[in-house]
Amino acid sequence: MERFSGNYIDSYEKKMSVQQIYQMYQEKKIVFPMVPSIKRAAKIERISEIVEIILLGLALPAVYVSERQNGSLLVLEADDRLRCLIGFLEGYYPVSGLEFYPELGECGIEELEQQFPRMTSWLYDYKFSFQIIEYTTPRYMHMQMGNYIERWNFTREQGIRNELYGKDLERHLTCLEQTIWEFPEFFSKVSLNRQYMVLRILMTRFVCMREIEEEWGENLNIQQLLDRTATFVLRKDSLWIRETADVFREATEELINWDLRVHYGLERDKGKERQARRLSYLYNVVWMCRENGCEAQWGLEKSAWDSRLWKQIGSDKVNIANIRTHFDIIEERLR
Repeated sequence: MERFSGNYIDSYEKKMSVQQIYQMYQEKKIVFPMVPSIKRAAKIERISEIVEIILLGLALPAVYVSERQNGSLLVLEADDRLRCLIGFLEGYYPVSGLEFYPELGECGIEELEQQFPRMTSWLYDYKFSFQIIEYTTPRYMHMQMGNYIERWNFTREQGIRNELYGKDLERHLTCLEQTIWEFPEFFSKVSLNRQYMVLRILMTRFVCMREIEEEWGENLNIQQLLDRTATFVLRKDSLWIRETADVFREATEELINWDLRVHYGLERDKGKERQARRLSYLYNVVWMCRENGCEAQWGLEKSAWDSRLWKQIGSDKVNIANIRTHFDIIEERLR
């Protein structure tokens, strides 16, 4: 008999005018994840593009949003178009250099309302198509949408994850990543990116320690594994967080000392998937060595230069079976 996993994203479409969207934003019913802001010039360029598209009457792609239990809508964007439009409506930024409407010049929203009331009406009446992912959909499926539609970077993904999982997760991960922010040699300067890296390292740790297990018939993908990891971190008490922060700091110092000696290049692909995989394994190599009573520097030498292993790690899907297979190979190297 055919088996079906049952994973499904429950969503529905709703059209909303710019006026309605702005009102909901003011009432905190539409929210944006806390991610690093783009520069002012880039914001103005993006605002000008979206305002011109609206005035021309062109249809914009659907905006994906996550419905939360309190009824608010979390905007899942990669390009910040809607966020920039809100900034324009708040009066913080003007339009500039519109190709089809040069008469607008450097208009802000107040000038637009006063000098071009008809255009202002077009703007406020324009309707966006919202694709709303219902709150009953598992959180990891909200995150999976980013892989399919938006192609989020790690910084945006973690900002959205923090909103979906709550402020406690952000506080726990911030406490952990602050132990490594002073080592910019191979970590991103962006806090959210470091939080993501910590979560990936812990995910690999929990898989290795068999704290994360699959039930019969499951084949957890990376978003499901990160979901389990985030849930475990949320359950941990403050003592565990403090002790784990110390463990992270010690392992980071070991890795930096080793990298300075052998020039392995831990800073390569900073903040990207290749580095996330590399660090999630190397941190765990350090911890395995400590647990087995052997020198971490020796253990890193034994595993880090195995090009065949790292090629396999880089190409295999991130799942429980592959992670454990990789660590079986690493354990052989450490014997």
